[in-house]
Amino acid sequence: MAGKKRVFIADDDETVLISLKKLLELSDFEVEITRNSKDVLPMIKASRPDIILLDLLMPNLGGLEICEMLNSDVQTQGIPIIVISALGREEDIKRAYRLGVIGYFVKPYDFNELLREIKRNIAYKEGKTD
Repeated sequence: MAGKKRVFIADDDETVLISLKKLLELSDFEVEITRNSKDVLPMIKASRPDIILLDLLMPNLGGLEICEMLNSDVQTQGIPIIVISALGREEDIKRAYRLGVIGYFVKPYDFNELLREIKRNIAYKEGKTD
């Protein structure tokens, strides 16, 4: 991947945000974060990330509502979304995939698996498939 790729993370858990941000920065990504679900759409429009990591359980706007908003907005549709959530029920996972997410990780998750999924989906988005 040429140049640093941008990852946007939305999660209301500060510990998750900070640790994931540090791990991704060590993996050579630029990372922008927010704990406030109402900031997600304007921040993503401004930063144009290569991929979004999104928690489902957030105050004010839930992650599935955010997915719908991102997918219905011309400026943000097409940005791959990976869900990272404590919700592991089959119906939650199926609903997220129906809304267009490209990956779903249940907390606690394996960071190396998540990193592989991020890289694979950025490469796919750029048309670089193996």
